[in-house]
This record gives sequence, structure tokens and C-alpha cells, in this order.
Amino acid sequence: MSDRTYFGTIKFMSEYDRLGKKYRSPLHYILAGLIPYTEANVKLTFKPNQFFNDLEKLDRIKINKKAIRSTYYRAVKNGLIEFSANGKNPRLTNKGQSKLMPFSPEKLENSSLMVIFDIPEKDRSKRRQLRILLRELAFSQVQKSVWISTFDSREYLKSEIKQNKLENFVQVFEAHRI
Repeated sequence: MSDRTYFGTIKFMSEYDRLGKKYRSPLHYILAGLIPYTEANVKLTFKPNQFFNDLEKLDRIKINKKAIRSTYYRAVKNGLIEFSANGKNPRLTNKGQSKLMPFSPEKLENSSLMVIFDIPEKDRSKRRQLRILLRELAFSQVQKSVWISTFDSREYLKSEIKQNKLENFVQVFEAHRI
């Protein structure tokens, strides 16, 4: 291996690590690209090729341009991105900004938050999304559909349950150990 290749690999890995620490996912990077004066926004505006190259570096598995495009359009469909009156300039919605802000719930004292759900098989994808959300919110699985956490994420959890139309299938309790 030549020195040139070796040092190029080191440069790529350090850039990969830096991007991975700053942005949680390709969606996070795309949304950050719509906030004025952020690193991602400057690259998107003035160096779009570098923006998209960085986007590809971010994903642990090799993604293609079609996957990136579908992530972008899914963000538009989910109301994370909206367009100006002329329809040309995308901008982040409040919902999109809240996705970028890290959620850090307070620790509950002497109690736990318990989530119990029974989501029908036809809504399997929503059930999978709920489990992913519960893991992200530091819940531990007690049984297949019973999860518990010592952090107070009730408001965020309620909004996600409502957004996914799961109110009839999910119960949230504050529990005290006896």
C-alpha cells in the first residue's frame, strides 16, 4: 500500500468519525442542512457534492442516492420540511427542529414510567417503531409489550403515540415499586 493511499484512508476515517459524532443519522444531517449557517447548510449551499459525499459517509451501511432521496422526501411527507411560498426554498418546520434537538428527560424520583401496548399485527411497522422509540428513550423491556424507564419522557411519548395514532393500543403509567 502506498503512503498516499494509507494517509487518504486515515483522512477518510477521521472525517467519518467526526461526522458520526456530530450527526446521529443521515436524516439528522439533511435536517441540519436546512438550518442557516450550520456546517451542513454551508456545504449544501456552496458545495453540494461535498454535502452528498458526507451524507454517504454517515450511513454505516452503503446507501445509494435513491435511499438519500427517499429519506429527504419522507422528511417532507412527515412534515419535517416545508417549502417557501415560491415552492423553491426548503426550510425546517418546528417539528423538524424538535427532531434535531436532543431529548434529555429528567430522572424520576421513587417511581418509573411503564408502557404497556397491544398493537394489532396489521400495524406491525408501528409496533416496531414504538419499540425503537422506547429503546431511544432509555426504556427496558420487561416482557414483549411491557417496558419500563426511570426517566420522565411522558410528554414526548404522548406526542409520538398521538402522532402515530396508537392511543387505543398503548397505555402509559407511572409506577411505584412496592
